[in-house]
Amino acid sequence: MATYSLNYVNKNFSKYLLFFAFIIIFPNASLSEINISKINNNIYVLNLHGKRFFLNEETNIKSGDYLSTREKPATIIFQNNTKLCFSSNSSLKILINKNKINFKFTKGSILFSINKKSYEHYNLNFFSYNLENIEDIIILSKKNNLEITNFKNNLSIFYKDDINKISLPSFTILKLSNNGKVSKTTKILETNKFSKNFLADCVIKLLKTNKNENKNFKLQYGCVSQNGKLVCGNKYK
Repeated sequence: MATYSLNYVNKNFSKYLLFFAFIIIFPNASLSEINISKINNNIYVLNLHGKRFFLNEETNIKSGDYLSTREKPATIIFQNNTKLCFSSNSSLKILINKNKINFKFTKGSILFSINKKSYEHYNLNFFSYNLENIEDIIILSKKNNLEITNFKNNLSIFYKDDINKISLPSFTILKLSNNGKVSKTTKILETNKFSKNFLADCVIKLLKTNKNENKNFKLQYGCVSQNGKLVCGNKYK
């Protein structure tokens, strides 16, 4: 009986030893986080343990962190060049599962500029809506109405566990209701000022197209950097 108990203790001790060795050798397997390259202005953090602090380049974003701004807009640039641009009084929660990152948008206006070459997959959750594997630039805004602005290819938004699918065409602004329906659709124009609520490094301008161009040419979407600003739109190729 004593021999059986001793063997049982030894086996359990070996399991715990292997578990802690795994954590030491592969720390990223037990702790998910996002590395930061640059932060402009204050980002307030509330973590899973109830601790509050300012985000900086040395304190990586971890799963469960709640990020928010107060009276000033702010920008976070990840090391993979993905960019989050917050207007004032905006917030979201970040949930990380291996290479899948979920942004749970709650209020304000946030511009998501996703690096296409990143190996991470980014999803947006906002109220009862879900948008998976986003690329390029999306703007979410919630004040009186919930709005989503799309600068890329046609996308699909799902409402409440993939029950209803809503089409989000390129260069379009949708106003969404609380019951999973579109209340208004607007095409993006050159006169739209999308980035007036963000910092200067998040400014978006649309490329002007010559209406007299040969219509046999195909339009191609693209974004370029001009004087530190994003310029996005269709152009002939």
